[in-house]
Amino acid sequence: MSKKTTKKRPAVSPAPATPVAVVPPAFGYEDMLSELEAIVVDAEVRLADEEVIADGVALSRTGL
Repeated sequence: MSKKTTKKRPAVSPAPATPVAVVPPAFGYEDMLSELEAIVVDAEVRLADEEVIADGVALSRTGL
């Protein structure tokens, strides 16, 4: 049998990873205010729905 010669590949060092800075979009005062207002409106709607449900349960227990 004959021996096959194999070529050694030069060692490839991995390229140093350059960190990519992710810059969040600008979120200013007006944006924060509108988000907060939306949260408050959602909370008010949720509370109103919960009151209607609670009143319905209370009415069904009293037989009215």
